[in-house]
Amino acid sequence: MATTDKYDRQLRLWGASGQRALGQTLVALIGTSACGTEALKNLVLPGVGSILVVDDDDEGGMDNATPTNVAHGTTKSDDNASLFKFALANSNFFLSPKDPSTTVAANDDDDDRPTTSSSSNAARAATLLCELNPDVHGQYLTVPSLEEMDYQSFLTSLLLVESSYGSSAVQMTTMTSTNNSKKSLLIIAADQPSSVLLPLSHACYMNSIPLIAIRSYGLLGTVRVQTPSPYHPIIESRPSVRKPDLRLGTMPPFDTLQAVCETVSKLDSIVDTKDRSHVPFVIILLQALDEWRNGHSSGGENGGNEEKTDEAAHKPPPSIPKTMAEKDEFRSIVKNMANNINNEINFEEAMRLAHLVWADDQLSEDVQSVIDKVDEMSFFRNVIIESPDDNNMDVDGATSGSGSISGGAVMSSHVLQFQLLIVALKRYLLANNNYPPLEGTIPDMTSDTSRFVALQEAYRSRAEADRAQLCNIITSLLDECKEQANGCALRIAMPSDDVIQTFCKNVRYLRMLETRPLYVEYILQDKTSPVVTSYSAMFDSMKLSSSEGSSSSSSNTINNFDTLQSDARDDLQSSTMDPYETDPVQTPLLWWIALRACDAFYDRHQHYPGKHDQELALEADANEVYSCMLEIVQSSGLVDGENTSELIKEYILDKVKGKDLAREVVRYDEAEIHTVAAVVGGVASQEAVKLITGQYVPIDDTYVYNGIASTAGVYRF
Repeated sequence: MATTDKYDRQLRLWGASGQRALGQTLVALIGTSACGTEALKNLVLPGVGSILVVDDDDEGGMDNATPTNVAHGTTKSDDNASLFKFALANSNFFLSPKDPSTTVAANDDDDDRPTTSSSSNAARAATLLCELNPDVHGQYLTVPSLEEMDYQSFLTSLLLVESSYGSSAVQMTTMTSTNNSKKSLLIIAADQPSSVLLPLSHACYMNSIPLIAIRSYGLLGTVRVQTPSPYHPIIESRPSVRKPDLRLGTMPPFDTLQAVCETVSKLDSIVDTKDRSHVPFVIILLQALDEWRNGHSSGGENGGNEEKTDEAAHKPPPSIPKTMAEKDEFRSIVKNMANNINNEINFEEAMRLAHLVWADDQLSEDVQSVIDKVDEMSFFRNVIIESPDDNNMDVDGATSGSGSISGGAVMSSHVLQFQLLIVALKRYLLANNNYPPLEGTIPDMTSDTSRFVALQEAYRSRAEADRAQLCNIITSLLDECKEQANGCALRIAMPSDDVIQTFCKNVRYLRMLETRPLYVEYILQDKTSPVVTSYSAMFDSMKLSSSEGSSSSSSNTINNFDTLQSDARDDLQSSTMDPYETDPVQTPLLWWIALRACDAFYDRHQHYPGKHDQELALEADANEVYSCMLEIVQSSGLVDGENTSELIKEYILDKVKGKDLAREVVRYDEAEIHTVAAVVGGVASQEAVKLITGQYVPIDDTYVYNGIASTAGVYRF
């Protein structure tokens, strides 16, 4: 499908593996609002495999705008001076107002774009989106009501039922893949109320499917990422700065590097200026390190003439400089090795990169925390299929039964593969003094061709040896799994060479993202919501705590909930200490609180505030929204007596300023401005690509856009 010339630009960002993952993904859009179609457009253009547009058969809405669903500005006059006085039919530029007598014309071409005689929003959106990229297969589904939809059954049908994307089908009745390749699934919910989001969030969590909830509300917008359970593993986090993996401080250097160093004479003996100026900085630093070690092993600068104490006599000499004085001493050795440091670029490089000698080449604390979260015994339990009924594999390899994680949720095959790699890495570290596999690449440097190629080959060959050792460990792990399976099948197989190579190259930058399910966040913020009460039977089966006293094997416990809850509240408290500099009232967090209060209002009235344009009704709505704002800051832990931040005290707890925020969101009346929706949709599609490709680190967990001041923030709620 993907051709290097067509997708050349994006291949530079996420590579062939990322493009392959994108092409094997089905993105389902729930709702055809402006931000939803913008997000899907930005995924169709780079070549997502398939799209499914789902919307209800709403006779009202944007195609039948009435005076009651028109957003109003500050004044309620009939003139057109108000910023928001326009019909909802004009809010989505992608879907122009339809004529009930017209339908979407069928395609004469023999392609896979959806053809339909329907005039529903879902049908028109799917057809128009697929016109942007003929590689993308698209379908639509029109349901009687999104609020009454059984999302658990819907997602199960997407995961298990075989069908044909696109082809000549007019409407999605079954789902089949056009080939035997595995399909991943991503859900985007656009501008949906809690009555849709909560059951959808619950179903996505139970099926380990990533969910992105987006909304555009007046001049405000949000993007909420819900990672699949139990977490979203990231092998290619692609940090902005990568430290060269040269292993200069290891004692002694590995064999192939030592062999290259021995081919270069001591710098003091090299008379030829041209030859000296082309010695790579790696060899300069290693020779300087040998000289520094010799000086310290013989008693330091005084050559060992001073009498040593018993403690100093038995203390082994340091292998690398550690103290500031030792580091300065090492730099002096490097500088003295140069004839003229200002005229020899390779020595300048050695001085600038001297820190690589004492840099810790072992794994960082962030990576170690990722490794510690993977338990070897749990991994063995998860990969074994104990019964034929337990062998239900989804389009991304997600599994159920004994392979499910806490909460009864499924675990996808890519998570199991990640765990296999981590368990193998643990054993590798034990066998190699906690040093990870070598990355195998070297940075650009001043050098002659022969020495540079020799260094490249030295690091490449050592990296291949490390990778081979890790492969052997993985093979032995799979053999252990087969032994413990007692004839039962396994959910995983040997990873490909490309996967193992990518893992080894990025092992120092592994990341793991774990967010709370959206429905859990919602419950904790508004426990008295009628919508929460209506779904109590569904949610009561999920324990919202995993305290030390609870059983880790409970099938109804959300993973690490206590930790996630505590960390989120700490982060949220910290974020209140960093208000928007120009005008603190424009801090995105404050506007999120106001938006969240609008959701609470909707739960109680089945419409958003500002529906009725009478002045008394608008003021009453503002009063109720403000009351909801107070409840939300309380339940979110933002009000803590004397520890409450000045930002919350001044702009939320202060009734005058708090009511101003409430009046602003009330006057929006759920208006959707396409320019704001374009920003929100763009951010959402960017996060979708991160989740699909497993590259880069997605936001954790809510992006809030304030179009009033053109500022944004990311918060954990």
